[in-house]
Amino acid sequence: MRSKIQDALLSALESILRPIVKLMLQSGISYSQFASVAKSVFVQIATAEYKRRGRPANFSQVSAMTGISRKEVSRMRKGDSEGRWTPSMEASPVHAILHEWHFDPDFSDGAGNARPLPFEGPGSFSTLVSRHVGDIPPGAMRSTLQKAGLVTLKSDGLLSVSQPFFYPNTFDEDFIRIYAFTMSNLGSTIAHNAALHQKAELSYEKKRELVRMERSVWSEYLNEEGVARFKAWVNLAVPRFLEDANHIIGEAEIPRNERDQKESRAIGLGIYYFEED
Repeated sequence: MRSKIQDALLSALESILRPIVKLMLQSGISYSQFASVAKSVFVQIATAEYKRRGRPANFSQVSAMTGISRKEVSRMRKGDSEGRWTPSMEASPVHAILHEWHFDPDFSDGAGNARPLPFEGPGSFSTLVSRHVGDIPPGAMRSTLQKAGLVTLKSDGLLSVSQPFFYPNTFDEDFIRIYAFTMSNLGSTIAHNAALHQKAELSYEKKRELVRMERSVWSEYLNEEGVARFKAWVNLAVPRFLEDANHIIGEAEIPRNERDQKESRAIGLGIYYFEED
């Protein structure tokens, strides 16, 4: 017999999966491929949960927790699923280049203002690409940024960048990567807050301290004029807000030569507009 919490979560899961399934069908991904990924994630998370509690997770424990057979758990734990493509949750190479161009002091003023760069030579665009996404040819990165309208070639031969953000306008790998990054991070925040509220030993004040920000505003009663007015405000206010947030992050980042000495921890902020019939 399921609990009310389980019933509520399963009901919510349908609405969560709708946009994901729509995207998968548009991309030609079948249910069996989705099920394979879902099964693998169940095993990964169950294993990680046991490790987090300081206990080694054997096949039987993971099988009992997930409902997946011991044989399947054993196959996945031995690495048979490692060859399957899974989306990287890291920012795209284009995003990395734009960010570092604005905040790496070798290519900017270190406070969010990018310098025009020559394509080659010391302190050049090629150096920037080699340093931060070394496996991509500088010419290919320049072409990608120019096609996206983010970089222009000035009359003096220098490359100038127009903005620190990138959002693809075509359905490609970068679009999928950003989509996955957004969904994963929103889900992580919700899961963190849900787990936090289950901890009865924590005081209300402590939960307020540890909770991660997640808020929404919406209405079902706007006419076309009201929708247009709100969208215009979003398009004006949100980029300015995110640019301020990006500056705070960029200015607070530790120098590149010290990053290998620090434990990595991703932090950030995401904002999205939604409209549903």
